[in-house]
Amino acid sequence: MEQPAAFVALNRFGLGARPGDLALVSPDPHGWVLDQFARGHADIIPGVQPTPGRFHGYAVYRRARDEVDKVEAAALVPPPPVPKTAAPACPPVLAKMPPSLENYPGHVFQADLIRRIEHIAASDTPVIERLAAFWSNHFAVSAIRDEVSICAVPYENEAIRPFVFARFHDMLTATATHPAMGFYLDSVTSIGPGSPVGQRRRKSVNENYAREVMELHTLGVNGGYTQADVGELALAFTGFGVDQPDGEFAWFYDRHEPGERVLLGRKLAEGGGQASEALAILAGHPATIRHVSAKLAAHFCGDIPPRSVVKRLCDAWRVSGGSLPSLYQVLADAPEAWVARPVKFRTPQDFVLACARATGLRGHGEAMLNELRGLGQLPFKAPSPAGYPDQDADWIGPSGAVGRVAAAERLAHLAGPGADAAGLLPNLVFINGRSATLDVVLAEADPIEAIALVLASPEFQRR
Repeated sequence: MEQPAAFVALNRFGLGARPGDLALVSPDPHGWVLDQFARGHADIIPGVQPTPGRFHGYAVYRRARDEVDKVEAAALVPPPPVPKTAAPACPPVLAKMPPSLENYPGHVFQADLIRRIEHIAASDTPVIERLAAFWSNHFAVSAIRDEVSICAVPYENEAIRPFVFARFHDMLTATATHPAMGFYLDSVTSIGPGSPVGQRRRKSVNENYAREVMELHTLGVNGGYTQADVGELALAFTGFGVDQPDGEFAWFYDRHEPGERVLLGRKLAEGGGQASEALAILAGHPATIRHVSAKLAAHFCGDIPPRSVVKRLCDAWRVSGGSLPSLYQVLADAPEAWVARPVKFRTPQDFVLACARATGLRGHGEAMLNELRGLGQLPFKAPSPAGYPDQDADWIGPSGAVGRVAAAERLAHLAGPGADAAGLLPNLVFINGRSATLDVVLAEADPIEAIALVLASPEFQRR
């Protein structure tokens, strides 16, 4: 299937065409992409309460949960024997959570996800939204704990979106010092064993975040670091914490491991600046530049990114000091990113968003989330700190194909009024003359089924 520049811009750089987008983009697809980069900032998802405001409500929920747990535990203790002559004892009354607090973190998380997906599906700047989603997945947090659930979407609002057009080092620092990442990878509970708190409580260091920040966020699995580097970095991060109940990130001197550190052959002076210095070393390391550049190139140019693109990204990174807009410019100007053939299989998130944009869905965030849940890519629920995979092999398969056909059927029934499949298909995928897909769509009498066929077509699954 050929794919001219307008379709590349809308689908590979963007998130899929809305009605009318093709006519808007066709005169200058490259300029359409650059115009979005020139905007220079990513929108903040509206209606999502900032992280600090979340923790008071979470503290109330946690206290209520603890009280319920105590009563339930007491009810499990067998009562003492009662003499036969005594009146029978009343059975214990189990405590219940107040209705307003029942599953509080889950309700907050669900409401945030609905706001997020509806915002992305309706966005006028889908190229920027793709970049925000890429970085959010690169610095992934997963809502496996209540503490993460209540601030997962605020994390994207606070640590990702404001830095999409900043330096890589700025985003790395923002994610490292956000409560969501701290709770997810345990950096806020890591205490230096030689610190005052560590000696008093006999606490030890937790290496989870130190390991993942090197393996996933910066250097890469083959980045040349050792287990000794992991241990030194973990000690440098001790002192990270959250000032509860405010929910603000804080650094606690009495939890920080005293002494100098040596990270990747570089000495870190004793004191509270070790973490900042360590993040700066990681952000500018040659292995980080190669690893992140290759990952960015693969997202836009295919699973095996062209070496030429990776090299140009690395060069731009070094010259600009890690300025992310300089990397985006390289991608927009790369002929390898504009090849006619599709280079990537749409992930479930890409697929559902493209369906929503194609059919003009509005106000169906819960339905879209249900489809993502069924297809295995619910936001902020990745199975590991690596985030969701971005390789075709992870999403192509018989079960995935069956799931997409069913999802296309359900989403087609939510299509906006007047949606016409025969007119829709040429605006979503490039068709040079007749095609088997177009013939099948034209032969379908039921307009809803015809739309479902468009969304389930092989051409629509790739970008």
